[in-house]
Amino acid sequence: MRASEIGALRERCLALIDLYYRDPRVGPAWLASELFISRRQLDRAFAGCPSVAEILAKRRLRQVVAMAAHNPEVPMLEIARHYGYSTYETFRAQCHRYLGCSPREARDAQSAALQRPRDLSDAA
Repeated sequence: MRASEIGALRERCLALIDLYYRDPRVGPAWLASELFISRRQLDRAFAGCPSVAEILAKRRLRQVVAMAAHNPEVPMLEIARHYGYSTYETFRAQCHRYLGCSPREARDAQSAALQRPRDLSDAA
């Protein structure tokens, strides 16, 4: 596969992740199928980059933590399921793996960041 084809494949894959990350069935095998390629070809297209599974996990994590910070009264399990996690254990494990903290710590850190007054010079 040429470099331009690999780049186009990655872009199509990332677009699918953005569209469907909330669906718990979405994973590397599903994405490869939607792109009409093998899982191995998909993995090769992302060689030297974060893996498709990692990109998908981080996309889901970002959304769950942000929504949990904005809605602390809603159980994180409910939010995690809404954003594609079939089990809370998977969400918790990925939180530890990619954020280095528990789901509660991630939510609390995001909440604190939302409550911090922003310096106007940061916005420029």
